[in-house]
Amino acid sequence: MKRLLGRLKRLLVLLIAFQLACDLGVDVTYRVSMQPAEADSITRLGVEIAGALAQGYALDARGTTDPCSLATYYATTSEGWLDFCVTHATNAVQFHLSEYRTGSWSSKGDRLRTDLRDTLTAQFGSRVIGSR
Repeated sequence: MKRLLGRLKRLLVLLIAFQLACDLGVDVTYRVSMQPAEADSITRLGVEIAGALAQGYALDARGTTDPCSLATYYATTSEGWLDFCVTHATNAVQFHLSEYRTGSWSSKGDRLRTDLRDTLTAQFGSRVIGSR
């Protein structure tokens, strides 16, 4: 019996490792470039935009973390979960949106991604650079 439990534990560990290794996700990053003199105002406006979008999409605030020095939000979806991070980058404010445990955007994640891009572009114009 002890031997069987040991094998089952190893099998469980392997299955979890396999699931984590195959855990697909999608993400997008937008950067708003700025000059040092503009840092305070652009940072403040960027955090306000992120907060308004997070509230509109019912994302929960997690405060700040090391990789997300300005704000962090998250929500679960029917397909997985969304993670929205706002941080400083070199001469920029960076917005990173990820959706985990899915190979494509959920409807909520896709709408948030589009609204984030459109809102940043409307506010900051050509300063916005996006990447996938």
